[in-house]
Amino acid sequence: MIAAIQLFLIVLSGLTIALADTIIKKISSGRTFVDAFFNPWMLLVYILYFVQILFAIWVFMYQKELGIYSNIFIVFYSILSIGFGILIFREHLSLLQYAGIGLALVGILMMNSH
Repeated sequence: MIAAIQLFLIVLSGLTIALADTIIKKISSGRTFVDAFFNPWMLLVYILYFVQILFAIWVFMYQKELGIYSNIFIVFYSILSIGFGILIFREHLSLLQYAGIGLALVGILMMNSH
């Protein structure tokens, strides 16, 4: 079972990547690849990706189960990305997609129990 601090770091790990991806989408809309790549906001993206790596190292120092970490990370990353998509880009989900989010959360509970 993953300890509270590890779960917190996994959620922060997902948050950093979701934020980085959101920034990438925001700065790349309507621009060329080169313009987006050299946008000053990309520095923040690089920092967020690096911070996520630090969170992952910390988690793996104390939690050796790659599959459990990866599953929880992907679910929280996905949920946070969906949330940013809805809030910032006005994206919409169907009822079935919301049900999928619920099932993913149930999956986390099942994967994290012994």
